[in-house]
Amino acid sequence: MPLKTLLKIAVAALILYIIASRVDLTAAFELMRGADPLWLIAALGTSLLIIVADAAYWSQSMRPAGLTMRFRTALLFGIIGWFFVNIAPSTVGADVFRAAQMRAAGATTARSIRLVAAARLMSFAALIAVIGLGLPYASSVVEAPRDRLALAAVFGAALAAFAGLLVSGPLVARMSARFRRGPAAFAAELSADVRMLLGKTTPGGWFYLLVQHFLRAGAVLCIGAALGVAFDPLALFALLPAAFLAAMIPISFGAWGVREASFVYFLGAAGIAAPAALAMSILFGLTRVVIGAAGGLIWALTRAEHFRIAVDADTATAEDDVRTTA
Repeated sequence: MPLKTLLKIAVAALILYIIASRVDLTAAFELMRGADPLWLIAALGTSLLIIVADAAYWSQSMRPAGLTMRFRTALLFGIIGWFFVNIAPSTVGADVFRAAQMRAAGATTARSIRLVAAARLMSFAALIAVIGLGLPYASSVVEAPRDRLALAAVFGAALAAFAGLLVSGPLVARMSARFRRGPAAFAAELSADVRMLLGKTTPGGWFYLLVQHFLRAGAVLCIGAALGVAFDPLALFALLPAAFLAAMIPISFGAWGVREASFVYFLGAAGIAAPAALAMSILFGLTRVVIGAAGGLIWALTRAEHFRIAVDADTATAEDDVRTTA
């Protein structure tokens, strides 16, 4: 097993150990033992809808970036991606999987990676928008000033990082060729791709991006209902996106530990007891593992031709003119 993966597993174990030392685990597991299975099935169904929305985005909104993908192919990539993210020893394996198919079809490595990264950054932009929409209500239900400050800091840091990427691209592009190399050149081209997608993504594409984050929060609400936890649905819809953003920090395996810590903190700000928040996070993670296991089985049983992507444009054409189809 790669050293990087071992380190992420160690980080996840350490964070979970710290949480276990501060949260009543017995109470959390008692809640999980009494969970209503029908609500858990609803959480699984809601999570599957996230994959459907993601596939719809890929199939409809990546054409401006030079990618045309059938919905069924995008759906297949999406569910298999959950295997790589939640079970296989890689948190970016889903992205690598998509990029590898483009590369195998003839697209350049840089172009393949940029297309996948640009799509991920569009989802990141949608998450920032969702956090911003819920920030006023979240601030009104959070009592402690430090919690309000934490919410504002999460939103501000995410917005600044995304804006920095957009602004830095044109600046790097105007630099001399001597400095516009390697990572700097890649960042400039990625910035151009993201700015192009921002300008050309259709209203339907934005809907599919935004609804994924609401569905993710909806899955957590279903889990809360399964546990019998009393909560303000609007407060959770307002606070959960910030918890999801914090859980994206790529320092642990499958986001375990980081997600639990962010749930305990942000859901605690909404008045949910730490054992309940921890139970909700663990069950949310397990639903992702279940779907990831199904994705791995589908990957093993699906024939190779279902993953093929053909490049229509001549390989001698400029990168911006490359068009891939699935």
